[in-house]
Amino acid sequence: MTPPPSASVGQVVVLLERWPDPVPPAELPIRGAMRAGARVVFVVLLVLATVVGAGTVVPLWTLPTPGVWFSVLFTVFIAVVVVVLWLVYIGALAHSASRARALTRWRAAAGRIERLDGTVVARTVSTIEDGGVDRFELTVDTSQGRSSATWERPTARSRMLLQTQVPGVGASARVWRIRQAGAEDPLVVEILDPSVVASPSAQQ
Repeated sequence: MTPPPSASVGQVVVLLERWPDPVPPAELPIRGAMRAGARVVFVVLLVLATVVGAGTVVPLWTLPTPGVWFSVLFTVFIAVVVVVLWLVYIGALAHSASRARALTRWRAAAGRIERLDGTVVARTVSTIEDGGVDRFELTVDTSQGRSSATWERPTARSRMLLQTQVPGVGASARVWRIRQAGAEDPLVVEILDPSVVASPSAQQ
């Protein structure tokens, strides 16, 4: 069996209580690029961490220690911590750039967004310690093939999503995508929250 495609940045699930008018989203529901001020703050903090780390290593090699093994062990530990912090920041910058490209691509495609009706054929749910949903990914089958999209909790303070609110296999979905889009292009999957009881008049 061919594994379902993985969602890329900008391929987003929007969970709805009822179907809205069938109008394509004007904007992708994702955060924009990291602000310049935030980048500066992170760099300053990382530079400070690097300086502190270097300042901690120097005494390990200039003052008496239990042995060379002790100096080597703590030097490696401090170096790994500093390198990991820089790698996390670089990864965050790359993710920020991907979000910016997706937003730009969606805006540039205004007037070329098409709607495809589909059905969920696979889902993956990521939970946190208390059982709340932190993230889930859906694979939707349409007349144009399969697409995947992801729902992520916007912020740590956002309302927790319950597992009963995650749509299951077989649920109906609307896929908004750029006409003749590639596999990495942004898209929006609209789907109903299964925990909400729809009125008899609700129509897709």
